[in-house]
Amino acid sequence: MLNSGSKKAYRFSLLASIGLSLCLMSPLASAKLFKWVDEDGAIHYSDNVPPQHVNRKREVINKSGVSSVVADEAKSRTELITERQQVELRKKEEENQRQAEVYQRNLIANYRDERDLIATRDRNIESIQVSVNFVEANLGNLRFDLDGLVKDAAAFERSGKKTPKLLKTQIAETRNKIDEAEIFIKEKRIEQDKVRDKFNQDLELYRTLTGTQSDTATAR
Repeated sequence: MLNSGSKKAYRFSLLASIGLSLCLMSPLASAKLFKWVDEDGAIHYSDNVPPQHVNRKREVINKSGVSSVVADEAKSRTELITERQQVELRKKEEENQRQAEVYQRNLIANYRDERDLIATRDRNIESIQVSVNFVEANLGNLRFDLDGLVKDAAAFERSGKKTPKLLKTQIAETRNKIDEAEIFIKEKRIEQDKVRDKFNQDLELYRTLTGTQSDTATAR
């Protein structure tokens, strides 16, 4: 004999089963039916999940009344953001991989052998050095000129005369030119280091891709 609580549970289950049967028997029944339990424990069946229940765990039932898929609870905003970030990260990794493969193919295509690559590196470094040499020579002249201008200014001061404005301007301009030349040379040295590092990395990659190793000196 069923007690009062068991009777209620039985009636509730019976009503839910009847409701499910009616939904499946309906000529307008959807090919996909959702089943979920609300916060009060009531079972619901519908081809659409109301907005207030989208966060509830639910089953997907086919026309035969068989649960074919268990749908996860609706994703939180944080989960959605994390998922998008992961998708973007995968896309970025795939693009990086694609670019790396293109770079490797071009590296093999552009150089006959590692000696060709080393020669190209040295030409690039030497090209930068040409401009450095020119500015260094000019820098020596500027320093010589500045030394003479400063001596002229000192001579005026020793004689008790006021240093001419033109002389002061020439000293200031020469010092500025010296500063600019020194900065230029420093930047070109950095550029040479970058070229050297890049080509040396390319050389190691080239050797890896071609499976070759030469006794050719790589340092420059």
